[in-house]
Amino acid sequence: MVELRSTAPDVFARSYAGDVYNTAVYLKRSLPDASVALLTCTGDDIMSHAMRAAWKREGLDDNAAFTQHGGTPGLYLIETDSRGERTFHYWRSHSAARQWWTHLRESPDLLTGSDLVYFSGISLAILPEDDCQEALRSLERLKGRVRLAFDPNVRLKLWKSSERARDVMLAAAKLADILLPSADDAEFLLGTANSHEQLNGFLELGVEQVALTLGAAGCLVLDQGSIARLDNPHTPTVVDTSGAGDAFNGAYLAATLRGASPIAAASEGLMLGARVVSHAGAVVPAWISHGERAAP
Repeated sequence: MVELRSTAPDVFARSYAGDVYNTAVYLKRSLPDASVALLTCTGDDIMSHAMRAAWKREGLDDNAAFTQHGGTPGLYLIETDSRGERTFHYWRSHSAARQWWTHLRESPDLLTGSDLVYFSGISLAILPEDDCQEALRSLERLKGRVRLAFDPNVRLKLWKSSERARDVMLAAAKLADILLPSADDAEFLLGTANSHEQLNGFLELGVEQVALTLGAAGCLVLDQGSIARLDNPHTPTVVDTSGAGDAFNGAYLAATLRGASPIAAASEGLMLGARVVSHAGAVVPAWISHGERAAP
């Protein structure tokens, strides 16, 4: 999506973001030697071409990014309060990204052979209902052959009903080898605000690896029945919480692909998330995500 962020009254900076895209960027930055492909669909307009150019600058592979003739990207505007908490305003009902499954259906083997496939609740929510069910069945066929990672990232405005959202995301969670929910996501899906009950609920669904992010309180990690708690690194100033969860996911998955334990992976995720919230925007400059003190 195209991101507009206010820099002064009636002045906006343009960039590119979106939950899966953000995670792909942070995964690539955390694991530069990995081939990270973005599966989506864009239009063929000037804005879509500019967006693809930005992906290439981040080192992302766009061979799995389909093109919809006459399509356009979605757009959102982000505002933050004095604590860095954000409010989003979206224009994406006709986004070309809603057609990703239509195009993937014609290339059924595209995901086969991947080390890991990451998707989110938004990936599913933007699809027409029949396409969403087909996508879930396709992911189910991949399970056991490709490692699947899922972030529910609940956005109820994208769903026909809360019941539909819950049903689809619980079905997706059952497919996941790695589940990356926030505490709010887990409460919506499982009906409890107790973090340990949430982890036990996911374990009952058959998910053995869960990193449950708790906002400022850090995260809980479930690994084959064992639970560990990790605190957030100290962050002197929180400017913008946009993209913090996506940064966590990218670093977590990068560490996992390097063979790190879930606890070590979560530690890396929290560290990157702490850097990201110190700067405005969902995708911060690379020097910040790398922990450098000043731009080179």
